[in-house]
Amino acid sequence: MSDYGRIHCLVVATKGGHVVFERYYDRYTELEKAEIREAFQAATDHVNLAHDNHEFVGGAPFVLLPTTDLVFYALGCGEYDEMALSGVLRVVMLSIAEVVGKPPTEGVFFEKYARISVVVDEVVNEGMLEAVDRDAVRKGAKGKGYWE
Repeated sequence: MSDYGRIHCLVVATKGGHVVFERYYDRYTELEKAEIREAFQAATDHVNLAHDNHEFVGGAPFVLLPTTDLVFYALGCGEYDEMALSGVLRVVMLSIAEVVGKPPTEGVFFEKYARISVVVDEVVNEGMLEAVDRDAVRKGAKGKGYWE
């Protein structure tokens, strides 16, 4: 059986590099997580934040998508190449905006962290893209308990 790939992690950070949200779908040591965060920040510092960008960490591609005050990152392998990861991030961003009712900003993440976590888990499950339909994400997030 061939390896179809997976999403290794999703990270949301401020443009200054402060992590607001992160979800790792593989087992990484704290040192490996720090190296991934460092690579994400280094890429952010060296690219134009006006467009989608992609880089590599340990041979695995990652994509970063900037918003007003945040940068969304996704690291993947296999079928989750730069194009697929960019699509995953767009689905995550649109799903958050749809369910929360506001575009994703640092303030919204701190205000609605639990609900955003449920939305991200609904879209990406165990490192695989799960739900891309707005109604499916909304129903799934509504059915799960979150505390706000």
